[in-house]
Amino acid sequence: MRAFFWTGKITLLAAAVGLMLLSSRVARSRQPQAADAHPVYLPLLVSEWQAKPGRPSWGSPIAVSPLDGSVWAVNPDAGSVSVIDSDSLEKSAEIQVGEAPWSLVIAPDGSSVYILDQAGGNLVVIDGLKRSVRAVLPVGAEPGQIALAPSGTSAFITLTNSDQVVKVDTTHLAVQAVALVASHPYALAITDNGDMEDKDEKVYVTHLQALQRPGGEPGRDDGKEALITVLNITNLAIEREIQLAPNAHGFPNLLMGISLRGQRAWIPHERSAPDLPRGLTTTVFAAVSVLDLNGEVEEIPAQLPLNDQEIFGSPVNNSVAAVPAPDGNTLYIVLAGSNLVEVVNISIPDQPRLLKFLPVGNNPRGLALSRDGRRGYVMNYLSRSISVLNMENLTWTAEIPVTSETLSPEVLRGKILFNSAVDPRLSQGSWQSCASCHPDGGTDGVTWMFPDGLRQTPPLWNSYQTLPWHWSAALDEAQDVEDTIQNIQHGLGLAPGADPLLLGTSNLGRSSDLDALAAFLETGIRIPSVDLNEDVSTGRDLFRSAGCALCHGGPSWTSSQLAGPPGTQDPDGNGMVDEVLVDVGTFNLRDVRGALGFDPPSLLNVGLTAPYFHDGSMPDLEALLASGHPDPQGAGNGLNQQELTALVQFLRSVSPTTLPVNPPD
Repeated sequence: MRAFFWTGKITLLAAAVGLMLLSSRVARSRQPQAADAHPVYLPLLVSEWQAKPGRPSWGSPIAVSPLDGSVWAVNPDAGSVSVIDSDSLEKSAEIQVGEAPWSLVIAPDGSSVYILDQAGGNLVVIDGLKRSVRAVLPVGAEPGQIALAPSGTSAFITLTNSDQVVKVDTTHLAVQAVALVASHPYALAITDNGDMEDKDEKVYVTHLQALQRPGGEPGRDDGKEALITVLNITNLAIEREIQLAPNAHGFPNLLMGISLRGQRAWIPHERSAPDLPRGLTTTVFAAVSVLDLNGEVEEIPAQLPLNDQEIFGSPVNNSVAAVPAPDGNTLYIVLAGSNLVEVVNISIPDQPRLLKFLPVGNNPRGLALSRDGRRGYVMNYLSRSISVLNMENLTWTAEIPVTSETLSPEVLRGKILFNSAVDPRLSQGSWQSCASCHPDGGTDGVTWMFPDGLRQTPPLWNSYQTLPWHWSAALDEAQDVEDTIQNIQHGLGLAPGADPLLLGTSNLGRSSDLDALAAFLETGIRIPSVDLNEDVSTGRDLFRSAGCALCHGGPSWTSSQLAGPPGTQDPDGNGMVDEVLVDVGTFNLRDVRGALGFDPPSLLNVGLTAPYFHDGSMPDLEALLASGHPDPQGAGNGLNQQELTALVQFLRSVSPTTLPVNPPD
């Protein structure tokens, strides 16, 4: 039987045809049985897969098994994967797979399920019949998504934090090849032209954050462009890099998904417009870009500007997945910040037509279709459920609980608020959420033009250790994000009454929801990991001897600390905690605040947070240190090229497991 699964030879396929009618009757007459009964269904279901070739593979948190139609979905906060019986629509199994699983894919014969544990850095293989863990393979820190070659004998994995794509031999469970690509590779998809061979297919990889355009400036709507890397499936050589250009709505950013059908690819994303004038509709804009795979270029007339209200009606937020129907005429777009699946007719690519919005659970992250396309299954991350949709009449069918809650009620409530744009208290018209700029608590990599001037988005990973917040040290408690909600997201606010006082009287206790959001910001965001593969002792010694620890030492990797309780930190009333500000010569003509200096950021995982400085003016750590930082207009830092390289290596290694370098007494 195993040879039958993997070879796909026509003779073996023909031999199975005689069992199809009998197997079909058996499969319809009873529920899936114990593991030893499953082989009864295999000839039919494997034959069905192989008789209908041309099924591309792409990364997703949810998938339907070709073995028995069961639905598999990851539970990131519970460290597990759940299995749903597609007949009874009930959970049939939940399997622990690590710390934070985020992406899975199922073998063409359904015999194996491959799951990425993002926090553990592992590929976990589950037996599709026994529903138990078969093997674990370390692949590297923070794997993003996984997809399979048509034969199922190779898996491809993005390593977001080390800028790599890994090819794994699934038969022997070993790494075959590694490709170094541009920064932050994330989503990936693999073509399948139906010829039952892998060697002529291609791997398409999105990069999560937009990259600087040639001649582009930080803080400009046209300053960046998105990138898709095309890899050779055999040796992972880079064959092409496809740029997605900015337009009137800003530049494409946060490319969290890619899907394929025929000669097109769909890439959901957010367009960032950081320049002035600052308004709700000129900040973030949900969209889907389309690639013509024949010419490997962006098909601009087929773009889907989801927040164009003349075409699509209601504004939406955070498009993370776009799944084409089997006939390619309909696209199902998962909107994580809007708790919706948007259904769009794309039969005429340059004339899209909205068909319907389908409400689902909190923070949907992925959608999988049944093999006939009649059912859709939506993974609702923060409802801990799967929504079942009828795709024939576009109606909701059921919602299935998939796992128990692992977070405290307050942190869960804060996490839901952080990721939501539907509550008018959080965002006017459902345009924007906290996650629009801080995906999963990280950074969007964008330099925004704010009232204070140019401001690069910082990550929130260890924010509880680094108060005061903002580059101008303007927030002395987590509840002060009420100001961001009201003035940036244009929400009504979570706390009733007057505008937030920021450095004045504490905002703690003004609103239970605001306190819940603060609790999530302080304790609910996982700190990502990085690979530590080289000796960085020389760089560590330089970090200490060059005086870097003066501003970036200690357990939080920053000197920014509150000297007293909230409400007591601004005696001169200038709206900044002056004591923590440091002048490193970066104040510029586009700044309003900053003449006194800026709040030193934490260096925790600093290698993941380019560009650098408050204004995003330094594209990488090499350029930052070569500028002479921290005294570029004066004595510089006195480091030669060899020392700069060693120091950069150390900085890139700084992670939660790195022993802190304490500042001098």
